[in-house]
Amino acid sequence: MAKKEWIILNKEESKALFNEAQEKFPHLKTDEGIEAKAALFKALGDETRLKIVSLLAVRECCLCELVEALGSVNSTVTHHLKLLERGGVIQSRREGKFTIYKLNPSIKNLDVLLGGGDS
Repeated sequence: MAKKEWIILNKEESKALFNEAQEKFPHLKTDEGIEAKAALFKALGDETRLKIVSLLAVRECCLCELVEALGSVNSTVTHHLKLLERGGVIQSRREGKFTIYKLNPSIKNLDVLLGGGDS
C-alpha cells in the first residue's frame, strides 16, 4: 500500500485552520487568554508542583503540611505555591496564622490530567 504524500496547506487554508482552532479554544482569541493558558501549563510543568497539586486534589493543606508531606523546606514550597497561584491552579485563604491552599475549582478535569480519579 502506497503512503500518501503530505499536502501542505496554502495561506487561506492555514488561516481557516487557525480560525477553527480559535473557535474550539477561545483562549487563542486574545493575548491575555494565551498568556493565562501558558501560565497554567508553566505552573503544571514541574515535578514538585505536580506533587503539590496532587496533594491538594486530595484535601486542602497549609504550608507546613505541604512541606512535611513533600519532605522539603518552606522557601522551596512557597516558591512553587506562588507559581501555582500565578498560574491560577490554586487559591489561598488566611485562617488565623495559617494560609490554607486549595485547588482552583474553576479548573475542570484536573484529576484526569493528574492521571487519577474515576473520571
